[in-house]
Amino acid sequence: MKKLKIALAQVKSKLKDREYNLNYMGEILKNYSKENFDIICFPELFYTGHYLKRDEIFELAETQEGIFISQIKKLAKLYNIHIIAGYIEKTELTGEIYNSCIFIDNEGDIIGNTRKNYLWGKEKLQFKRGASYPVYNTIFGKIGILICYDNEFPEPARIMALKGAKLIFAPSIWSKEAENRWNIQLPANALFNLFFVAGVNTVGQNFCGSSQIFSPNGELIKKASKDEEEILIEEIDLKEVEKSRTKIPYFSDIDLTF
Repeated sequence: MKKLKIALAQVKSKLKDREYNLNYMGEILKNYSKENFDIICFPELFYTGHYLKRDEIFELAETQEGIFISQIKKLAKLYNIHIIAGYIEKTELTGEIYNSCIFIDNEGDIIGNTRKNYLWGKEKLQFKRGASYPVYNTIFGKIGILICYDNEFPEPARIMALKGAKLIFAPSIWSKEAENRWNIQLPANALFNLFFVAGVNTVGQNFCGSSQIFSPNGELIKKASKDEEEILIEEIDLKEVEKSRTKIPYFSDIDLTF
């Protein structure tokens, strides 16, 4: 398990303009690939933007065989980078629409597809909720993805920890009104589960920015601004997870018999 350089793309999407957003992703990768990071994560629903009506959501949704993922596969292979990015996913079943994040490796292959489980407010009328918390085996170690509101419940992060996750990405669209919760829940999940947490937010409108990375001890490693687009880059060592779990005996003392 080697050290891992991660990038958090705190960037704006152009609402409903999939072509622009995909081209913007390409520009970011072209301009920053010289930083030699291993994984880049974009915000929740990066491909379409967030404030959408139900009919617009159906119109903008794509399957895993659609343009978005096919192009991400090419970009990942071209720049030798793993990519996590949010999109509206539809399946072959009529009306089955998810708020999802795709995870592509540097060979252009799909590692996994995570669906948001906890839906906030009107999202319950727009999306079908996910039904699992997958943890993905990667060349770096086990990695999980929790989309936005999923980070506000203790169970999802703990489930992923028990499945062996060493790093959680949290692609989100987080509001200024909820900024206090963003700044508390990310480090809390990191500390309670003794793994790295990387929260990726957007900026503009009513969003609080502040993408940030936390250590397995819940300590802040790096944080982006509240209102500016920014690519946050940091190298982490996943071996720190085991070191933290040796010092803090949460997992050796855990009682699952209740």
